[in-house]
Amino acid sequence: MKKTLFLLCASALFLLSCEGPIGPPGEPGEGMNWKILTYTVHDRDWQLAGGPVGSLNSYYMYEFDEPLLTDFIYTSGVVSAYIIFNPGQSNEVQSPLPYIEPVGDRDSGGEFTWQEFYSFDFMPGSVAFYVHYSDFETGERPPTCDFRIVLNW
Repeated sequence: MKKTLFLLCASALFLLSCEGPIGPPGEPGEGMNWKILTYTVHDRDWQLAGGPVGSLNSYYMYEFDEPLLTDFIYTSGVVSAYIIFNPGQSNEVQSPLPYIEPVGDRDSGGEFTWQEFYSFDFMPGSVAFYVHYSDFETGERPPTCDFRIVLNW
């Protein structure tokens, strides 16, 4: 009796577990697509914003048009950004934005310290990078900087 019941169950399982033809592929799921984009802002291209040189709330920025930043990625995706140090060299590193760098200098008047804040924002069609100085001394443009964004959707 047990053997008959086992054979009956095994036969039913065998007959019911057959697969039909494979259907068409579905849409990729969230987080399955990504694109990595690299940008260079040359020192001469940084644009002063927020006020005149050296004034409160002055900072530097540069905006890139980016058609790959779609409405869908803006509302349903993830955008991460990095600043790249020593690009193309064996000691190249990436640091996620925002990135804060403590800086110091010395002259005949003594020691001076400040912080440099690197950040970004984005919207459909563009990405912008920013440099803010904690002392608002914007008399010198930031150096050439390389950035990378990762789009994931």
